[in-house]
Amino acid sequence: MNILWITLESVLPANSGGRLGVFKRLEQVSKTEKIYLFYLYDDEEELCYAKNLKEYCEEVYPYKRERSLIKIMHKLLKYPYTVASREISHMQKEIERCIKEKAIDLINVDFPHMCVNLLKIKTTIPIILNEHNIEWKVYQTIASSQRNVLKKIAYWVDSFRLEIYEKQISLKIKFDKITFVSEKDMRFAIEHHFYSQEKCKLIPVGSDKQILSNIENQSKRKNIIFVGKMSYAPNVEAVMWFVNEILPRIQARYGNVRFYIVGKEPLVKVQKLAKENVIVTGMVDNVRQYYEQADLVVLPLKNGGGVKVKLLEAIGYGKMVVSTSVGVEGTIYADGETITIADEEADFADKCIDCLATTAEAKKRMSEAYKIYCENYTWEKIGKDYVSVMKDAVNGMFFLKNEAEEKQY
Repeated sequence: MNILWITLESVLPANSGGRLGVFKRLEQVSKTEKIYLFYLYDDEEELCYAKNLKEYCEEVYPYKRERSLIKIMHKLLKYPYTVASREISHMQKEIERCIKEKAIDLINVDFPHMCVNLLKIKTTIPIILNEHNIEWKVYQTIASSQRNVLKKIAYWVDSFRLEIYEKQISLKIKFDKITFVSEKDMRFAIEHHFYSQEKCKLIPVGSDKQILSNIENQSKRKNIIFVGKMSYAPNVEAVMWFVNEILPRIQARYGNVRFYIVGKEPLVKVQKLAKENVIVTGMVDNVRQYYEQADLVVLPLKNGGGVKVKLLEAIGYGKMVVSTSVGVEGTIYADGETITIADEEADFADKCIDCLATTAEAKKRMSEAYKIYCENYTWEKIGKDYVSVMKDAVNGMFFLKNEAEEKQY
């Protein structure tokens, strides 16, 4: 298949959950299909990765996202900022040209934001939309956690406008398939009549299957880690809650415990959490060294949508995890059978203490969680499932065309 793939930001460097999810699917699909990639970038530094993406794509088309409020003011009357800043007229023209010249079989769109660039394009080519999250719901949860009144209002307004936009998109564009990474989000979309059930398909995010290391923490110190982009509001909220409310309770049991906050772009208030037993790493070249030395991985998330790549990544490294219900939602692990779940600070701390004791029961649950991961959440399996959905969309269109031609005679 020739696939025209549209996504909302540079997928390299794959240093956040969203980017990693897009890149890994693209990497797997590119093994058997031809990809023509269109994407936006924010910083000029990201342009250097275009040549790396050519290893996976036939052609790569990067475009600068317009962030100037003055330049997009007229668009803000129609769309929320996150959409208006991604409507790129010259990209739309190149998409039309690519469709005409490259015998495109399928259009694959990541995130509803980017659908704004298809509204003026008339085509019968099947289109797949990847709903990584229900974006307007994510904005709602971020708004509810804001202490700054102006920011709270801004997020609520954008959430409302984004919901309207997503409903309009579902009516204006004929999607042949809509994929979701979270079963919870997919059920919501079906029950609220955004999309019909027969068009929806669950394609979760995953993680690379790791060669598990036999390295164990040889020091008497207990190491706990959290991995995530540290300018993302739900991640910031999570580590602040853990450091201020949960870590002191753990320290009362394990005096020599160290918490690593591993992730790029730490905000000033995250940097201020750093002290002798709290390490804020900022951007790291490779998270493997932190996972290998970790006794426990925590996901103290209170907000945020979709499936958390950081959950699957931790399990892929064979690590014990303590998570809130938000951290495991949309996955098989939400049943609490193999991953420890706690939502209140005292309970969360107690569960961390139990896991750090590395009991036989804890090790058994970790082993079962890893087995589920291997069967359901490796990128190789997800890639094959995704290609299958794409072929179904293309074959379905081929069948409809033949049926229409037969009726003419």
